[in-house]
Amino acid sequence: MSNLLGGINDIKVSLTEAISVRNVTLLSNLILSVALLIFALKFISFEPGAVAIPNAPLTEPIEVRGSWANSSFKEGHAIAFSELIGNISNSNIKFVKQRFLASSTPYLRDQFEDEIERQVSIINARKLKQRFVIEDLHFDEYQDIVWIWGTREITIPNQPVMKKTWTYEWRIGVSGGMPKISYFQQYPGKPNMRQRVVPAADTIPELTDEMRDNLIESGSTVKEINNAK
Repeated sequence: MSNLLGGINDIKVSLTEAISVRNVTLLSNLILSVALLIFALKFISFEPGAVAIPNAPLTEPIEVRGSWANSSFKEGHAIAFSELIGNISNSNIKFVKQRFLASSTPYLRDQFEDEIERQVSIINARKLKQRFVIEDLHFDEYQDIVWIWGTREITIPNQPVMKKTWTYEWRIGVSGGMPKISYFQQYPGKPNMRQRVVPAADTIPELTDEMRDNLIESGSTVKEINNAK
């Protein structure tokens, strides 16, 4: 009888141990399944991409998150674009035109394409060469504008070199990691940093409502730009 009771006790112990092992196994499988599910969701939602690094000296790290980019990204590309369009001749004007238009919003392309074609004709006809040496820059986060200024030299055969202080104004966003120009102006002299037109909300998403309200309160006006990305 004692042997029988001992056998029953052994069976109970074995069953208890088996149940414990089974519970541990089930729990481990559950944890593993949850971990795999989380990994799968992260993998599905992961969007690999690239960020265009400006061909310009950088003093701060570049940060890009979706449609937002920090000042270093904007300043760096403003420098690169200023050097691109500031140093032109009949040998590179087509390349400059393609790069500028490819990096512009549809609205800006429509605005400047005819003017650029006219400039191309003038440069080719007069064999004009233009050189731009950057002096300094300034970025205003509330207007979301980068000013680049320096000395512009224009050389035409058989004429003295013409030198002027020159300023480029840029508003640069980001789309798919690439710079996107939504505003551009150039003029002689030092930067005119007075109030500028406030970009519409759908053209520069990173300009917050607070920034936009501050601009409007300071006397700037909102310009709605259609078909811009």
